[in-house]
Amino acid sequence: MDEKDFEIILSLFELKNITKTSEKLFMTQPALTSRIKKIEEDLGAPILLRSKKGVIFTPIGESIIPYMRDMTANMRQMRDHVCINHDSVEGTLRIGASVNFARYKLPQYLKKYLHDFPKVDVNILTEKSVTLHKLIQRNEISVAVLRGEFKWDEGKKRLSTEPICLVSQEKLSREQLRDTLYIGHKSDSVLQGQINDWYRNNIGSEEKAKIWVDSIDACLALVRNGIGWAILPEICLEKFTGYRENLYFADGSPFVRNTYIFYKHAYIDLPQVDLFIRYLMDMEIDSVDA
Repeated sequence: MDEKDFEIILSLFELKNITKTSEKLFMTQPALTSRIKKIEEDLGAPILLRSKKGVIFTPIGESIIPYMRDMTANMRQMRDHVCINHDSVEGTLRIGASVNFARYKLPQYLKKYLHDFPKVDVNILTEKSVTLHKLIQRNEISVAVLRGEFKWDEGKKRLSTEPICLVSQEKLSREQLRDTLYIGHKSDSVLQGQINDWYRNNIGSEEKAKIWVDSIDACLALVRNGIGWAILPEICLEKFTGYRENLYFADGSPFVRNTYIFYKHAYIDLPQVDLFIRYLMDMEIDSVDA
């Protein structure tokens, strides 16, 4: 067995699906199935079973997952050790980026970084912030850029603070908002709770969307077309030309969303990690000052 085998098993354990795993690893399903069969032959035991709902790991299969995670982490640490003691900036940078940050901010930061350090191999995982928090705790990514508040005892830098805004095609009074279609979008539980609080205190009832969409882009498109109004983070409003209003809670405090960089202290010694964090912080300061 090799690292590719570890990656296959760990991906199957996470996704519980042959099709999704083959797509993630850029393999054909027959090639993936053949590789699984070879792994089981090497181990001398079946590690998973197929079902209508996906794959189910056998007790033996579940028992080897911690070992595979440890071996994968050890291989990464060995490569990182080599990078630390090498003169040039190279190696692998494993970035976990929240969906909105990856969509609206990461490309501009990454372009300059890759221009200056072309020998660095960059792996980007786009996920919800709550998932990234778990992944960095398990050493599966080097840096996590996530949005919202999470408990973290290691390296942490606040990258930005942005307002949460009411957006519509034209300015509406609070009375008009009550009579105008509200468009909701999926968000994490903390932000959704804050939206509910603002809505209840300012509109006079529990937040209840007449239209519910699964992405900020879709929500903003509906607002642009004059279908209704929404509550959205400023990160997605760069090209929005309609009405926007920064929101405040009942106690006068601003309704804002923080973006953080999380990293483990052991990784900051890696030049590709340290420099990426520095680039993020420096470019964010430049964009604010511009």
